[in-house]
Amino acid sequence: ARAIRAANCPSMATQTGVFPASASAAARAAMGSVPAPSVAIRRGEPTASLLGRPHGDVVARLAQLALARDPAARLPYARRVLEAKLTGQLRLLGELLEARAEARAELLRAKEAIAEVRSKLASAEGAALLGLEGAAAAAFFAGYAAVLPPSAGFSGRNRRPPRDPVNACLSLGYALATHEAGRQAQLVGLDPLIGLLHAPAHGRPALACDLVEPVRCHVERFVWRLFATGRLRVEHARVTAEGCLLGKAGREIFYAAFEEELAALPRLLRQMAAGLARELRAQP
Repeated sequence: ARAIRAANCPSMATQTGVFPASASAAARAAMGSVPAPSVAIRRGEPTASLLGRPHGDVVARLAQLALARDPAARLPYARRVLEAKLTGQLRLLGELLEARAEARAELLRAKEAIAEVRSKLASAEGAALLGLEGAAAAAFFAGYAAVLPPSAGFSGRNRRPPRDPVNACLSLGYALATHEAGRQAQLVGLDPLIGLLHAPAHGRPALACDLVEPVRCHVERFVWRLFATGRLRVEHARVTAEGCLLGKAGREIFYAAFEEELAALPRLLRQMAAGLARELRAQP
């Protein structure tokens, strides 16, 4: 629980990098000391993934599976994750309110809506819980849109495919964070595919998706800064039949900035995954 609360969107400090580029870095990644990338064909399915040394203790994984099969038992965890996510959204909106006073009305409206949703989490279950999450997301992105340059064409969240540069960057940032969350889950002895908030589905790392929820605000702050400072502009992306894609120059800017500004993300995700693993091992 402490690790999840720590994810509630304070600014990140600099830490070891996210993308090893050399053979020596890849070797260290295989030992579990630094992250490593998936090997994939562009816009295709990953063909391989270097995740690091697997954990030798199966106790936490067995407890994770038992908890995932018990909707009532996993409900407190699901509520805790969503509360952390909404708290992060509120903190980010507060930061944006200080930076962009001209969007005060939209940001305050978003904060009020999310605060109301958060107050209902304690009594919500199942589909109602996910419905509250959706309502909070809609409110958040309505406020978020008000602080982005109009040229970015962002009017709300869309994906698969993203239809504007901001959504393309959000999707890419979330994907990088989810991959890292899955790696960290495995390193502490958890199964990235078995979620406690997100239901298991073919090809979906449900637990990694759980772990990413409280840190999405970090990606959202990062993407806002890219466009607010003009480092990324609409001309860095192009719209095709497959959606909006960053061009080569845009990708270079994005990855370099992600490496620098979200360098603490692996450590934060590791703390969250390790905290959950300790809770699971302590169960009778």
